[in-house]
Amino acid sequence: MKSLLSWILIGLALLLPLNARAAAPLVLLSDSTGSYTLMFDALKEYYGGTLESAALPANPPLGDRLVVSLGARACEHAMNSADPDTRVLCTFLPAQTFEGLSTTTPGKTLLSQKRLSALYLDQPLSRQMQLAKLLLPTMKSIGTVLGPDSEAQAAQFKASAQALGLEPVVGHLGSDDNPVKVLTPIIERSDLFLPLPDRSVFNRAAAKWILYISLRNKVPLIGFSSKYADAGAVVALHTTVDQIAQECAQWITDYRDSEALKAPAYPREFSISVNHTAAQNLDLLLPSTEKLIMQLEQTEAR
Repeated sequence: MKSLLSWILIGLALLLPLNARAAAPLVLLSDSTGSYTLMFDALKEYYGGTLESAALPANPPLGDRLVVSLGARACEHAMNSADPDTRVLCTFLPAQTFEGLSTTTPGKTLLSQKRLSALYLDQPLSRQMQLAKLLLPTMKSIGTVLGPDSEAQAAQFKASAQALGLEPVVGHLGSDDNPVKVLTPIIERSDLFLPLPDRSVFNRAAAKWILYISLRNKVPLIGFSSKYADAGAVVALHTTVDQIAQECAQWITDYRDSEALKAPAYPREFSISVNHTAAQNLDLLLPSTEKLIMQLEQTEAR
C-alpha cells in the first residue's frame, strides 16, 4: 500500500506544470548600491511570488530558472554564465546597450533559442519625436549628436524624423573631438535637440555643454532622464523606477504562467518632467504634464 501511494505521489508531481516545479526567479543586480537596489525593492513589491537575489561580483549558480538581470553588467554576466536551461530577462538598461550585448556569441545563441529578452529602460525614438512635435508643432528640423554607443541609431533617427516630415540634423562626436565645435553647428541648425543615451558622449561635461549651447541658441531640448529636466532641459521623457519595476513584474508573472519570454520591447509606461523656468526662457507655453502624457498616449494609440 505504501509503495502504491508513493507511485501516486510521484505521478501527481509529474503532472504539475513545469513552472510550478521550477526554481524561483533570480534577480541579478549589477551592484548592491543605488538605483539597482531601489529597482529590486520595487520589483519585490509588485511581484506576487518569491524572488531570489544576488549582486555582482557574486557568481550564483543560474540553473534551470529565469534570471532577471538589472543593468548592463548583470545582463552580460547572465548571458555568459547561462546554463543550458537558463532563461535571461535583461532590464534597467538602454536598448542600444542590450543590442550590443546580444550580438556576442552567447547572446546570439540565447536569442536563437528564445531564452533571452529585454525590457528596455529608454524610450523609442518615435515616442520622443512625437513629443517634440507636441512641444513645437511648427518645427521643421530635429538634431542629435551620436557617439560610438549610439552610432547604430543614425539610420533609425533619420527615418523617424523623416516619417514626421522633419529634417534630421545629425552630428558625430568621437572621444578626441572638441564637443563645443561639434555640438554648436548641429544645435544652431536644429529647431529642437534630442540627445540620445551614449556613455562616451553624454557624460557630465558634455551634457553641460549641450544644455548651455541649446539655451544660448534658444533651442528646446528633450532629455532622457529627470535629471536633464532638473538641469535645464525643457522636458524629459523617461520611465521611472516604479514604472519599469511594475512592468517587469508583469513580465515575470506572464513568463511564470506561460514558460515563454516576450520579445524585447520598450516600456509601455512613461513619465514627463517639465522645467517651467526653461520653457519660459524659451517663450514656450506648455500644457500640463498630465495633458502632455494624455496627448502622447493618444498619438501612439493611432
